[in-house]
Order: sequence, then structure tokens, then C-alpha cells
Amino acid sequence: MSKYSGRTLVKGNEEHSVCPVIASDVGLSFWGGIDEKTGIVIDHSHPLYGQSVAGSILCLPSGRGSCTASQVMLELILNGKAPKALILRDRDGLVSVGALVAQAIFPDSDVLDIIQIENYQALLEQKPSFGRVLNHGSLIFGESVEEIEEAFEPNPKDTADPTKGGDLVLTDEEQEMMDACQTEAERRALECIIKYAYIVSDSPKYIDVGKAHIDGCTYIGPGGLAFAERLVQEGGKVKVPTTLNSVSTDLRNWKNLGIEATESQQSSMKLAEAYVALGCSERSFTCAPYLLENPPELDEQIVWGESNAVVFANSILGARTEKYADYLDICCAIVGKVPEVGVHIKEKRQPKILLDVSAIDFSTDDSASFSLLFPVLGHLCGTLSDGEVPLLVGLERYSKDITSDHLKDFCAAFGTTAASPLIHVAGVTPEVTDEMIASCKKKYTVDVLELEETYKLLDQHNALDTDEEGSIDWISLGNPHLSLSECEKLLEKIQSLPSPQKKKAEVEVIACMSRELYDKSPAVPALRDFGISFVNDTCWCMLLQPPMIPTNPEATILTNSGKYAHYGPGLTERKFRLASMAECVDAAVTGKLSRRSTHPWSKQTRSYSTFAKRHDRTSHCCSKTSPRNSIHTELARRLLIGFKK
Repeated sequence: MSKYSGRTLVKGNEEHSVCPVIASDVGLSFWGGIDEKTGIVIDHSHPLYGQSVAGSILCLPSGRGSCTASQVMLELILNGKAPKALILRDRDGLVSVGALVAQAIFPDSDVLDIIQIENYQALLEQKPSFGRVLNHGSLIFGESVEEIEEAFEPNPKDTADPTKGGDLVLTDEEQEMMDACQTEAERRALECIIKYAYIVSDSPKYIDVGKAHIDGCTYIGPGGLAFAERLVQEGGKVKVPTTLNSVSTDLRNWKNLGIEATESQQSSMKLAEAYVALGCSERSFTCAPYLLENPPELDEQIVWGESNAVVFANSILGARTEKYADYLDICCAIVGKVPEVGVHIKEKRQPKILLDVSAIDFSTDDSASFSLLFPVLGHLCGTLSDGEVPLLVGLERYSKDITSDHLKDFCAAFGTTAASPLIHVAGVTPEVTDEMIASCKKKYTVDVLELEETYKLLDQHNALDTDEEGSIDWISLGNPHLSLSECEKLLEKIQSLPSPQKKKAEVEVIACMSRELYDKSPAVPALRDFGISFVNDTCWCMLLQPPMIPTNPEATILTNSGKYAHYGPGLTERKFRLASMAECVDAAVTGKLSRRSTHPWSKQTRSYSTFAKRHDRTSHCCSKTSPRNSIHTELARRLLIGFKK
């Protein structure tokens, strides 16, 4: 038996009891990672896949990926499927916000304890079976229920803490902000911001922001709708220009798409209406707000949700935003301020780990195949960064070949596996300096084998040693939403096909795109003639049921998105393939996609038989603490069993 102490991020209101322990050294995105109705881990790439977190003490280094983690956490709490406690290595505010909202809006709900401990690695090495949360952020772990119960000594005392749901102890700055609130909604929003600020900082200060992008407008369950409608009822209005993320349905065209008016669908429309009533733009509804007019500028302080948008804004545009959790994003937009923490501060934007791909000789001969590098490399960089701000070197010589669409795909995939909201790319992104490169103390050399592993993780095909063709039933494009230039490239590829330039009738091709760009694109009519259907306002991460995904559970979905290839299997329970946009067009015509025997983007190749031998269950030598471990061990297991569901 052992005892640990930590910092309480959120003080739960449940009675402490002995619970089974579930632990991992890999961060987990709650959205696309845990089913909010069952509590089961649905992320196919995660070591905890298939386990239920309900009623457990869940131990993770951090969250990762989607800003919608807070929504999933709230619904887990309301559905009675949340862990009893969440133990974190990092001080992660993203997953904590859902618990804060539960305390504020649903005071009778069973909110869990969220605790950060310093010696997380020691806990993993102990591999305890059971645990119990004590007061003051202390925990007992052991091998049996009886052992822990005998050692438990209740202590009713507890210290005042702004995160524990009681009265806030305000600084002078916070009191001035509270006194300036003009509506109950603004006061409620500010309380949430202050509680969050004390989760991520010991002595927070606050700064003004110039723009906001709201991720919390996606409908996950009734908790999020109740929260937004409460803000409307209490007079909430945003103070800065605010765009909205993709919602859960095509608001203008859902009937024509064959979508039924279910309770969930109607609730998603009500949620969109609530956010518009708060003063958010009714012309946005996109997961790629950086494609709209007036994107953020270098060094501009903003508050953005949606993981891919956050990474793009920080990394490519050089704006400054944390990865803001759903619910917190609208609170900050209503107040017009954010805590001055994280990558809002110049010093916090400095990279801590250098990822080097210089040893890999990439090929740019085929621009379509070169494009496939970016979702794969982004996904891998997120995994290897292990919560740190990374700096990627080795792409400098290809900077003239790298487009904004490549970077969009890269950032979206990075956002699925990274906890960091920022990655620097030497020769590409605006903040990289020679001094920054030299200052990185941690360095990691990426090899082509790791790219190969990542590609195979995202491209679910059962054949290890064959180029056998696989049937494609459905093709999804636009995650993140299509840009105008991507529409033009799609049309160029279609026009290069031999006549007749029509897709195969049995293959559905659907593209998601913002209504703003859809209405502007001159390529859309011709793409429709080819057979591509367009969906506005929503995105593939929200299109979870037929007719927007295949009815047949054995169907295969093809995408060019590393983000959708990561989240899609868990969200839809369908098999996924990953290919370039050009290959997606070819598959639309033939209904087939060949399994590649070598990476298309690299001049260095390795046979799959050699690859499989190097990844048998006993030969890999990665340590448990290595950032490579999560991808090596899990991928090796999956590849050797043929990627069975």
C-alpha cells in the first residue's frame, strides 16, 4: 500500500470510497475517446480501448485532442458513467471544465475529484489495483479493498480553495471584474473563468482578447444545451467578434439530406440558436475559422476552441490562444478576457522538444502523394511531443512545396494526439529562430519506420504482406472543412479523368464545407455534377448515424483526413482507410483502393514483412517512459492481430 499527495483541481461532492484503478501512460481525448453514454473507451488507438472508466479511479498523464472533452465529461457525470476520480500528471484544465459546469448548473450531480500529482510515474510503476481519495488531495493505493479500508482515516477538515465549488476568494483584480459584470450570465461566466484560472495557475492574472471561436455549440447531450440556454436566459452577450464551430446538423439542408427530426437533431438546432442569441456569428458554423475573412494576426490574443483551429492559429498564424474547453470558450467571449497563462505568454511558447525528420528523404515528385505526408506526420508529432511544445525540423528544404492546405491537414492530425496547442515548424511557421532551435534540450530523431507505423494505424487494412485491393463504400472529405483551393484541386483531378467523369453509383462521396465558402466557390457546381454531395454547418466528427454514414456496419469509409481517420473508428464503428485526395477521387470512380506496399511520400522504403518482424511482441525495446512507447506497443499489437475490431 502507498500514499500519494497532489493538488486538487476540482473537489468532488461524492463520498469517498474504494474504487478499481485504471491507469495509462498515454493521454486520452474524452471526445472520440470515451462513450459518454456507457463510459467505455472507444479510441481504437489507445491502450485502454474497450475498458469502462465508470466508477473507477482513472489515471492519465493528461487529456489530449479535442476541446469537446469538457462536454463529454459533463455528460458522463449526468449519465452516472464518470470515474469517481481522475488523477493527472499534468495540470490539465481542459477536462476539468465539464466538472466545474456540472457543479454550477447541476448542483445535485455526482461530480468527481480531479487531482494532479507530481510523482505520476511512480504510480504507474506500482500498478495498483484499487485506490481511495482522501481529503486535501491525498490518495491511498493498494492491491485489495480490505487493505485500503483498514488504512483509511477520515478527516473532515478541508482548506479553502477556489476550485472546490464554494465561495470564491477573489483578488483585487478579480473583484473589480466581478463588480463590472452587468448581467447574471456575465457573473456566472466570470466565476467559471476564475475557477479555471486557479486550476491552471497558482496566482492568475487576466488579459483582454480580440476574437473568439466557440467549440461548445456542438450537441453532445442535454447538459450542454441547458448550459447555453441558461446563459441566454440570464442576459449573456459576447463582447468580441465570435465565430461558431461546426454544429451537429446541416441547419439549412437537413431535411433534403434525409436526416430525421429526432430529439437529438432538434436539440442540436436549439443549441445553435442559443449561441446565435448570445451574439455569435450565424454565418460561420465551421471547424476551420482561419479560412474565413479577418483571421487572427501574429501575436493577437484570442480565445479559440476546436483543437485543429487552435493549433493552426497558434502555429501557422502566430496568434495566441490556449486550447479552450467547450463552455469555457463562450464564458471568455462573454467576459472578453482570459487567464494570462500558457501559450498566451511568449516564454511559454518556447519549444521543449525538437523532433527531427532530416534523415528522411521525402519525395515531392507526385504532389498528390506528398500531401498524404502531412496528416501522418502531424499525428506522429502529436504522439511524440508528450504534452510539450515541439519544434519540427527537417522540412525546410520542402518549404516551397508546402501549402496552407498541407498545414491545415498537419495541424488537424497533430491536434488529435497532442496536448500542446502549438507546434513550431522550422522554415514554415513564423516564430522559429536559430536560437529557438539551439535551445531545445530534448531531441528526438524520427525515422521512416515510425511514419509507416502511423500510416498503418490510420489506414485500417487487414493485409500485412499484400497489395490486395480493398472495396470502398463511402468517401468523406472536408475534416477540417474544405478550403476554396481544395475545391479547385478536386475539380482539376476530376477534369483529368478519362470520360465519362462520373463517380461509381455505389460509392457515396460527401464533403463538409462552411456555408460561407460553399456559397463562394465556383467549383461547387461541377463537383456536384461529378456526384459529390455537400454538407454545410456540421462536420464528420458530428455525423455519427445513417444516412450520413454507411448503414452497413461492415462498410469501409475512405478519407484524406488524419483527424477523421483517428476519431472515426471509435465514433462510427466502421473501418477506415486513409489516402490522398487524388486517390479518393480515383476510388470514387473505381470503388477500390490499393493497399500501398511502401510509403508514397518517401524515397526510403521498407517491406511489410521486415516491418512485422521488427514489431513482434517480444522484440521491441522501448521503455515505458519513452514517448515512442504508446505508438510502438499498441501499433505492434494491432498489426500482428490484423487490426481486428
